[in-house]
Amino acid sequence: MRNGRLQILLWLTLFSCAFGYIEAAVVVYLRELYYPEGFRFPLIELDTRIVLTEVIREFGTILLLLSVALLAVKGKLRRFAAFAYCFGVWDLVYYVVLYAILD
Repeated sequence: MRNGRLQILLWLTLFSCAFGYIEAAVVVYLRELYYPEGFRFPLIELDTRIVLTEVIREFGTILLLLSVALLAVKGKLRRFAAFAYCFGVWDLVYYVVLYAILD
């Protein structure tokens, strides 16, 4: 692998890790606001505005991961690979941080 490709991979990794942490922090804040006594069933009914905001936030997450992949490399297959890599790193960091903070 050339040095340039390693740099791209490093930056994709750093972006995905940082973004995974940010997303996990948002979930921690939401749980603290809506489930201060802990997350239990039955779930409380959320306001439609909050649900819509969350759906758009999730769409924004995918759009950001896709955008960084499109900017990082050329070629459809490489862009898809970069997106899949970023998604995987983001997802792992997201759940590790949630586990670390929320146990």
